[in-house]
Amino acid sequence: MITENDIAEALGRQLQSLADIPPIYWDNQDVPETQARPYVVVQMVPGQSPARISGGKVQAGFMQVTHVSEVDRYATSANRVADNIAALFPYELTLPCGDGKLTITRDTVPGPGFRDGSDWRKIVQIDYVAI
Repeated sequence: MITENDIAEALGRQLQSLADIPPIYWDNQDVPETQARPYVVVQMVPGQSPARISGGKVQAGFMQVTHVSEVDRYATSANRVADNIAALFPYELTLPCGDGKLTITRDTVPGPGFRDGSDWRKIVQIDYVAI
């Protein structure tokens, strides 16, 4: 059976292959107060309980990648990084995952950017199924 760790490792390897990605903070890490923007925050969001899908053999969910930059600047840098992240995860991309495989289940496109206090955030959602 594929574990959440297997899924995070498969998607994380692909994300880290991007040459110009800012520092990445995973869902179990705090961003230090001294960290300058831009940076990227990753959150893994498992879907329906795997025990309810094919006896636990199929897992679905998404990885949310948020590019964080400064407000009051053009959003071009955030848009470029988000586009590059999305391009790493095209529809039907298949990655090795534990003792199985993980497949991207829809076109990955960046969502709209939004202001969050003194941050500008641009989210990319990567939907997957792991078998």
